[in-house]
Amino acid sequence: MKTIPAIFLFSLSFAAVDPALAQSLTPPSSTIATHKGSPANQAVPNRASVEKMLPTKNEVQAALKRVFGYDPTTTWEIFDVRPSGIPGLADILVSINRQDPVHIFYSAETQNAIPGQMMPFGANPYASIRIKLKAADGPAQGPQVPVITVVEFSDLECRHCKAARPAINKLVTDFPQVRFVFQQFPLPASMYPWAMKAAEYTDCAQQLNPGLFWKYLDAVFENQGNIANATADDKLRELATQAGMNAETISGCAAQPQTEARVKKSMVLGQSLDVTQTPTLFINGRRVLDPASIPYDQIKNLMQFEIDHAGR
Repeated sequence: MKTIPAIFLFSLSFAAVDPALAQSLTPPSSTIATHKGSPANQAVPNRASVEKMLPTKNEVQAALKRVFGYDPTTTWEIFDVRPSGIPGLADILVSINRQDPVHIFYSAETQNAIPGQMMPFGANPYASIRIKLKAADGPAQGPQVPVITVVEFSDLECRHCKAARPAINKLVTDFPQVRFVFQQFPLPASMYPWAMKAAEYTDCAQQLNPGLFWKYLDAVFENQGNIANATADDKLRELATQAGMNAETISGCAAQPQTEARVKKSMVLGQSLDVTQTPTLFINGRRVLDPASIPYDQIKNLMQFEIDHAGR
């Protein structure tokens, strides 16, 4: 997969966007996005009053073309243009070269943009996130009344999610006082074409036989390289049989509208928490990206640190 151009790591000039848009933006009370598995617009309180102040997708498209148009191998997909949590900044969600979506925070007043991720800050920075995470209802391991909770948002086709499984499984063993919750978060089909189908099958594994869920989940991850979009149903059925489930029953369940609804409910929860890439962990509310790239001892220290700060 092609890497993100180095120029993207620095401030971006959006001179192509209409200067008349140089107005302050009132942040919404909440932003939740839904669009068949990809981030998109949904009406929220206060959004209508600021919508006209945001750059349009066509204007963002023109700006990106002006910045990256010199390189014919660079591609992008704009998922959303929305108010950010900071007055004066628009939040543009875009995927470069089919990689995980990233934020571009754009100031119309200065005609500059900064790619990055907002960070909670303060004496109790993760309290509001923990409140939202109470809605996490996916398959779980650990005590019903834990010291802290870890919530993982994952995509079955994502190679980084596969790479993270050994570390997460080790954390489950090393921290029996912690509850680990798995939430489905298939990324857009333009990036991972069979991810939504795999999410539906594994959701059904949990519904039909919770005791086999983790076995089936691991089997799907282990066989990522053997699954193609055109034959995903056949392979997912085969893996279900190998895990001890009835292939016809699980495929029938996966085709039901309520299964898609459960997966999308999990996605909406992730979107409300600004999950844009997988795997994303929330350890006591603290966001941790791509745990497979972090030395295990460092994650273990972070886990203990959050246990020591439980509820704070």
